[in-house]
Amino acid sequence: MCACCALIFPPAIDFHASASSFFLGIAILQFFNKFSTISPGLVILPLLIVLGITAIKDGYEDIKRHQSDRRVNHSQVRVLSGGDWVNPNVMANKARTFVRGIVPTTSHKKVKKVKADKNAIPEDLEMQVHGTSIAGDTLTPHDHGIEYDDEKSLTEQNGESHLFGHEKPHRAHWKKTLWEDVRVGDFVKIMDNESLPADVLICATSEDENVAFVETKNLDGETNLKSRNAVPALTQLRTAMDCANKVNKFEIDCDRPDTNMYKLNGTIRTNDEKHPVDLQMTLLRGTVLRNTGWVIGVVLFTGQDTKIVMNSGGTPSKRSKVERQMNPQVYVYFL
Repeated sequence: MCACCALIFPPAIDFHASASSFFLGIAILQFFNKFSTISPGLVILPLLIVLGITAIKDGYEDIKRHQSDRRVNHSQVRVLSGGDWVNPNVMANKARTFVRGIVPTTSHKKVKKVKADKNAIPEDLEMQVHGTSIAGDTLTPHDHGIEYDDEKSLTEQNGESHLFGHEKPHRAHWKKTLWEDVRVGDFVKIMDNESLPADVLICATSEDENVAFVETKNLDGETNLKSRNAVPALTQLRTAMDCANKVNKFEIDCDRPDTNMYKLNGTIRTNDEKHPVDLQMTLLRGTVLRNTGWVIGVVLFTGQDTKIVMNSGGTPSKRSKVERQMNPQVYVYFL
């Protein structure tokens, strides 16, 4: 390629590459009469077009990445609330992005009306009372993201706590919360075929032997299910009332977050007794609960402290082989 053609048709790369800086320097020199060979505007226009197209492409990829992150962060999970339950762990407020409203919220979408099957008997006890959220004229606690463990709770809430007002329910219940609002120390209830929002210590499961089965292909690529066991000292925490009861309080001491996917050392202290905790008693973020009705657990690590995020690493730079070979040659042209 001749020098004139090289000036008019710069390579389609951004300023991370040395070639773009080279052509920008040539374009700046064209504004001086001593070095000018052609019109300065004719030299800089192709460079601006190439950089503009690259900026649009990168901006589109960033928006799609933001939308994907927003969908994950706005997934819902059942978190313990009410019953004088207060999370004793102090955490900083979550970070906010200046980009808002890129993805429309689900509240503006039309909900398809579905008739409830009265003969259906769900496996979970609290779902026997409420079933699936139905779009209609009458609101239920499930429409507010509230789920109780028995029918008595439903009756008391309708009669005493003014469900359709703004009063907060007093009895312990499971409230649907966004993943990004889950904090360390929260009690969460994971249903079958749901993903884990954080690294969770298993307290109790729906199985007789307090066993949970998870799919770990997002972590290690293996499709076969793996079994996890609940902590023997916490198997009595099977309802929201049990988790909120101060008689069942306990403390967890564990190592700082690390990148080792197969190691976790911790201790649970209950009534001056210590019980060991290992990775076999935890569910990691990225796994999916399978063939298990429900799992109740307490959150150990969230966000960037989870093992899957700590092992993900940074986003690699997309640079082609041609670009890597051409950069050293451009440095020679600079000289």
